Formats: sequence, C-alpha cells, structure tokens
Amino acid sequence: MQVLFAPLQGYTTGIYRKAHAEIFGGVDAYYAPFLRIENGRPREKDLRDIGDDRDLIADAKSTGAMVNRAKRTGAKTIPQIIANSVNEFRALADAIMQKGFTEIDFNMGCPFPMQVSRHRGAGLLSDVQTVKSIMDEIARLTARNSIKFSVKMRLGQDSPDEAFALLPILNDAPLAHITLHPRLGKQQYKGAVDFNSFVRFYDECRHPLVYNGDITSVSQMRKMEAGNPKLAGIMIGRGMLARPSLAAEYKSASDANTVNESDLLSKILEMHGRLYEHARSTYQGDSQILSHIKSFWEYLEPSIPKKSFKKIKKAGNLGEYDAAVLSLNME
Repeated sequence: MQVLFAPLQGYTTGIYRKAHAEIFGGVDAYYAPFLRIENGRPREKDLRDIGDDRDLIADAKSTGAMVNRAKRTGAKTIPQIIANSVNEFRALADAIMQKGFTEIDFNMGCPFPMQVSRHRGAGLLSDVQTVKSIMDEIARLTARNSIKFSVKMRLGQDSPDEAFALLPILNDAPLAHITLHPRLGKQQYKGAVDFNSFVRFYDECRHPLVYNGDITSVSQMRKMEAGNPKLAGIMIGRGMLARPSLAAEYKSASDANTVNESDLLSKILEMHGRLYEHARSTYQGDSQILSHIKSFWEYLEPSIPKKSFKKIKKAGNLGEYDAAVLSLNME
C-alpha cells in the first residue's frame, strides 16, 4: 500500500516535509496543511509553504538544474484546501493550479471547532447540497485541466449517517481516491474509531480508499493491509510525528521495526538540525525561535529518552535548549 503523510497545522511545514523525505523516506506523498480563504482571498502564508514543493522536475541533462530533492526520494507534495462553498473551493483550486500542481486534496474532515463553526471541514459533512456543488466543480475542473482531486473526510460531524448520505455523490465524482478517518468530527481525536462503519464504507465506496486514524506501528499497518486487500493506502499523521521512521520500516521486507534505536535517534537529531537552522535564520529572539522549534519534539516523547524530553520542554532560552538537545547523546 501507499503510505501518505497526513497534514498537521504547525508541524508538517514545507521544511519539515523536505527534511523527512531526505532523511527518513518511505512516504509516497506528503499532504500540505490546508490552504484556506482569509480576508476574501487564499492565505498567502499557506501559498508560500507550498511554493517550493511543486511536483515538477527539471531536465537535468539540458539545463543542468538540480532535481527537487523530495522528488528524488519518490515523494511528492499534494496541497490540501478547506472550503465552505463552491466559490471558496474554486478560488483556492485556481490558486494552487497556477502554481503548477496537478493534484489537490479537499478537506472534509478537520474537526477543530473554529473550522467546523465556519461550515468547513467536518462541519460541511451534513450539507449535501454544498458538497454536491463542489463535486460538480471538481468534475468541471477535471474535464478542463490536467488535475486530479481527492477527498479527506470523517464519518460525519455528529453521525455516520452523514458520510453514507454523501457516498452516492462521492461515488459519481471523478475522484482519485478518498481518505476516511472513521471518527466523528465532534470526537476530534478522542474515543475509539468506528471500524464497523469504516468496513461498510470500504464495501460501498467505488473509489480507491485510504485509511487514516490511530496508526502507530508497522504491525498495525500489516494487519490493516491483510484484512482489507482493496485498501489503496494508509495515511498517518501523529504516528509518523512520533516515529518518523515508520513509513520506511513498513516499506522494508520485515514485519518488525527494523530501524536501530540508536540510528533512529541519530536521524531525529539530523532532522532537528535542519529545522533548527531554518528557525534560527528565519526568526529573531529566543522566544520566537523556541516557539517554532519546540513543536518538532511534541510528539516524539515515545522515541527519545524521557529525561531529555522533559529538559527540552522546560527550556526557557536557547542556552538551556541547546544543552537539553545535547543531553540526548548522553543518555
């Protein structure tokens, strides 16, 4: 199966995606955090984040240009958009197509109250008419452009009935695939996934289906693959942030984790070094730099020594932070 890296706002930034592709690999596609409308237009910060990630490759023989490093790993970046109307959807899709991307993912799964209250993400799942109009727009854009669309969604905001009411519309749309997280939006990331509803959706969906939700180990991935032979892939977010080698381990021939823990830590530190250098060259002052680099460690607690994790978390200035990171090599 394909392994897709889920987008997480504030974590899987452009610099993170590139560093992960080069150091860890194993990922077939990185999904960028969603682009949204702000003050009536596509948010510039989001457009800048995907600016260097186009899945384009120069003819090195004729131009001498360096091939995109993420492309050399076999990975690509797919921008994602979130919208509450066909007009928002069209504006965002046009902005991304103008940057040369040929694949776009539409978010109908974000559970965060700020987006749900604005009728975006999981808040859109109960609105059959608006979803139908957006799927019609996808059909129009697909027919006129060399572009593919996919959908990332939940079972509903309040009830799984919402996803199944939309399924006939989604089945008729020209989608490359659907990614389903089998929770309700109101659950956010709490409670158990509804695997029975996922299996029903899996049986009735006519598009390639990708599973998303609570995947943290290679054994889970193998079990999902064996039990669902038609599954097109697995999308992982928090599990990959916690163990960045997870996709590469799955792609190996072994069922067990094959990355030596010492090598894993070494690669984590190498990746951190790149992000830290970027943060120090981009932001000013200890507070700004730390606010951007500390998020790198937030999900990594299971993969690094606990004492060092606590020191990193408590660091109040760059001196304390550097000492805390250095301590990782001493435990």
